[in-house]
Amino acid sequence: MKYYVLIILFFGFLKANAQKIYRTEEGHVEMMAMVENLPIKAESHKLALYLDYDSKVVSGVLDLKTLSTNNPEISAMLERQEDPLMLRFTGTVPSVDFLSKRHDPINFNWLIDVTYQGKAFKSQFKATITHIEQGLRMSCLISATGQLLVSNTGLDSIIEGIDDTIEVQFAQMVLKLDNQ
Repeated sequence: MKYYVLIILFFGFLKANAQKIYRTEEGHVEMMAMVENLPIKAESHKLALYLDYDSKVVSGVLDLKTLSTNNPEISAMLERQEDPLMLRFTGTVPSVDFLSKRHDPINFNWLIDVTYQGKAFKSQFKATITHIEQGLRMSCLISATGQLLVSNTGLDSIIEGIDDTIEVQFAQMVLKLDNQ
Protein backbone atom coordinates (compact mmCIF):
# COMPACT_ATOMS: atom_id res chain seq x y z
CA MET A 1 0.00 0.00 0.00
CA LYS A 2 2.87 2.35 0.83
CA TYR A 3 4.34 1.87 -2.67
CA TYR A 4 0.96 2.48 -4.28
CA VAL A 5 0.67 5.86 -2.53
CA LEU A 6 4.25 6.76 -3.54
CA ILE A 7 3.52 5.90 -7.18
CA ILE A 8 0.38 8.06 -7.18
CA LEU A 9 2.29 10.96 -5.60
CA PHE A 10 5.15 10.56 -8.08
CA PHE A 11 2.87 10.66 -11.14
CA GLY A 12 0.89 13.54 -9.65
CA PHE A 13 4.16 15.44 -9.22
CA LEU A 14 5.16 14.72 -12.82
CA LYS A 15 1.79 15.86 -14.13
CA ALA A 16 1.91 19.09 -12.11
CA ASN A 17 5.41 19.86 -13.39
CA ALA A 18 4.56 18.93 -16.98
CA GLN A 19 1.85 21.60 -17.01
CA LYS A 20 4.39 24.27 -16.11
CA ILE A 21 6.38 23.85 -19.33
CA TYR A 22 5.39 24.95 -22.81
CA ARG A 23 7.03 22.90 -25.54
CA THR A 24 7.07 22.60 -29.28
CA GLU A 25 9.13 20.36 -31.52
CA GLU A 26 8.24 22.33 -34.65
CA GLY A 27 9.65 25.81 -34.05
CA HIS A 28 10.93 27.80 -37.02
CA VAL A 29 14.44 29.20 -37.26
CA GLU A 30 16.25 30.97 -40.09
CA MET A 31 19.97 31.50 -40.51
CA MET A 32 21.95 33.56 -42.99
CA ALA A 33 25.67 33.49 -43.67
CA MET A 34 28.05 34.46 -46.40
CA VAL A 35 29.87 31.52 -47.97
CA GLU A 36 32.56 32.41 -50.50
CA ASN A 37 30.97 35.90 -50.76
CA LEU A 38 27.52 34.49 -51.61
CA PRO A 39 24.54 34.83 -49.23
CA ILE A 40 23.32 31.46 -48.03
CA LYS A 41 19.96 31.12 -46.30
CA ALA A 42 19.10 28.09 -44.19
CA GLU A 43 15.93 27.28 -42.28
CA SER A 44 14.42 24.50 -40.23
CA HIS A 45 11.00 23.72 -38.80
CA LYS A 46 12.52 21.31 -36.28
CA LEU A 47 13.57 23.76 -33.57
CA ALA A 48 12.51 22.29 -30.24
CA LEU A 49 11.67 25.04 -27.76
CA TYR A 50 10.77 24.79 -24.09
CA LEU A 51 9.56 27.56 -21.79
CA ASP A 52 9.37 27.03 -18.05
CA TYR A 53 6.46 29.25 -16.99
CA ASP A 54 7.81 29.63 -13.45
CA SER A 55 11.44 30.51 -14.10
CA LYS A 56 10.89 32.09 -17.56
CA VAL A 57 13.81 30.06 -18.91
CA VAL A 58 13.61 29.34 -22.63
CA SER A 59 15.65 26.40 -23.92
CA GLY A 60 16.07 25.37 -27.53
CA VAL A 61 17.55 22.42 -29.38
CA LEU A 62 18.23 22.15 -33.12
CA ASP A 63 20.01 19.50 -35.15
CA LEU A 64 21.73 21.52 -37.89
CA LYS A 65 21.28 18.52 -40.19
CA THR A 66 17.57 19.50 -40.38
CA LEU A 67 18.47 22.80 -42.08
CA SER A 68 17.42 23.20 -45.69
CA THR A 69 19.44 25.70 -47.68
CA ASN A 70 19.33 27.48 -51.00
CA ASN A 71 22.68 25.81 -51.78
CA PRO A 72 22.63 22.07 -52.61
CA GLU A 73 26.36 21.67 -51.89
CA ILE A 74 26.00 22.98 -48.33
CA SER A 75 22.89 20.85 -47.78
CA ALA A 76 24.92 17.82 -48.90
CA MET A 77 27.81 18.77 -46.55
CA LEU A 78 25.42 18.88 -43.60
CA GLU A 79 23.72 15.61 -44.56
CA ARG A 80 27.07 13.80 -44.91
CA GLN A 81 27.84 14.35 -41.23
CA GLU A 82 27.42 11.05 -39.42
CA ASP A 83 26.57 12.40 -35.98
CA PRO A 84 23.81 14.88 -35.18
CA LEU A 85 24.97 18.51 -35.22
CA MET A 86 23.13 19.54 -32.07
CA LEU A 87 22.96 23.23 -31.20
CA ARG A 88 21.46 24.00 -27.79
CA PHE A 89 20.70 27.33 -26.18
CA THR A 90 19.13 28.59 -23.01
CA GLY A 91 18.29 32.04 -21.69
CA THR A 92 16.01 33.66 -19.15
CA VAL A 93 13.32 36.10 -20.27
CA PRO A 94 13.66 39.17 -18.00
CA SER A 95 9.96 39.70 -17.44
CA VAL A 96 8.03 38.89 -14.31
CA ASP A 97 4.89 37.52 -15.92
CA PHE A 98 4.29 38.30 -19.57
CA LEU A 99 1.69 35.54 -19.99
CA SER A 100 -0.89 36.63 -17.43
CA LYS A 101 -2.04 40.03 -18.70
CA ARG A 102 -2.07 42.29 -21.73
CA HIS A 103 1.13 44.23 -22.28
CA ASP A 104 2.90 46.49 -24.73
CA PRO A 105 5.77 44.88 -26.64
CA ILE A 106 8.66 44.06 -24.33
CA ASN A 107 12.06 44.65 -25.95
CA PHE A 108 15.21 43.36 -24.28
CA ASN A 109 18.78 42.27 -24.84
CA TRP A 110 18.71 38.53 -24.32
CA LEU A 111 21.90 36.88 -23.11
CA ILE A 112 21.84 33.21 -24.02
CA ASP A 113 24.17 30.31 -23.34
CA VAL A 114 24.89 28.29 -26.46
CA THR A 115 26.37 24.80 -26.69
CA TYR A 116 27.43 23.25 -29.97
CA GLN A 117 29.42 20.03 -30.32
CA GLY A 118 30.73 20.29 -26.76
CA LYS A 119 31.74 23.95 -27.05
CA ALA A 120 29.94 26.45 -24.80
CA PHE A 121 29.78 30.18 -25.38
CA LYS A 122 27.51 33.16 -24.78
CA SER A 123 25.69 35.25 -27.34
CA GLN A 124 23.39 38.24 -27.09
CA PHE A 125 20.19 38.52 -29.12
CA LYS A 126 17.73 41.37 -29.56
CA ALA A 127 14.38 39.97 -28.47
CA THR A 128 10.77 41.11 -28.34
CA ILE A 129 7.74 39.65 -26.62
CA THR A 130 4.51 40.76 -28.25
CA HIS A 131 1.11 40.15 -26.65
CA ILE A 132 -1.46 38.54 -28.97
CA GLU A 133 -5.17 38.16 -28.28
CA GLN A 134 -6.72 34.91 -29.47
CA GLY A 135 -10.34 35.10 -28.43
CA LEU A 136 -10.55 33.98 -24.81
CA ARG A 137 -6.94 32.80 -24.75
CA MET A 138 -3.84 34.91 -24.41
CA SER A 139 -0.52 34.17 -25.97
CA CYS A 140 2.73 35.91 -26.71
CA LEU A 141 5.09 35.86 -29.65
CA ILE A 142 8.73 35.59 -28.66
CA SER A 143 11.02 36.71 -31.47
CA ALA A 144 14.78 37.11 -31.42
CA THR A 145 17.61 37.99 -33.78
CA GLY A 146 21.33 37.78 -33.22
CA GLN A 147 24.67 36.55 -34.42
CA LEU A 148 26.78 33.53 -33.69
CA LEU A 149 30.52 33.70 -34.26
CA VAL A 150 31.57 30.84 -36.52
CA SER A 151 34.84 30.55 -34.58
CA ASN A 152 32.81 29.55 -31.49
CA THR A 153 31.10 26.70 -33.33
CA GLY A 154 33.70 25.12 -35.56
CA LEU A 155 31.27 25.15 -38.49
CA ASP A 156 34.11 26.43 -40.66
CA SER A 157 35.49 22.87 -40.60
CA ILE A 158 32.23 21.59 -42.15
CA ILE A 159 31.35 24.47 -44.49
CA GLU A 160 34.40 25.73 -46.36
CA GLY A 161 34.53 29.46 -47.05
CA ILE A 162 31.92 30.46 -44.45
CA ASP A 163 32.21 34.04 -43.18
CA ASP A 164 32.89 35.00 -39.54
CA THR A 165 29.26 35.30 -38.41
CA ILE A 166 25.91 33.57 -38.82
CA GLU A 167 22.76 35.68 -38.51
CA VAL A 168 20.00 33.84 -36.62
CA GLN A 169 16.35 34.70 -36.18
CA PHE A 170 13.37 32.85 -34.81
CA ALA A 171 9.85 33.52 -33.68
CA GLN A 172 7.62 31.27 -31.60
CA MET A 173 4.08 31.66 -30.30
CA VAL A 174 3.78 30.73 -26.62
CA LEU A 175 0.34 30.07 -25.15
CA LYS A 176 -0.78 31.31 -21.76
CA LEU A 177 -0.54 28.65 -19.09
CA ASP A 178 -3.99 27.26 -18.31
CA ASN A 179 -5.13 26.86 -14.70
CA GLN A 180 -2.57 29.26 -13.25
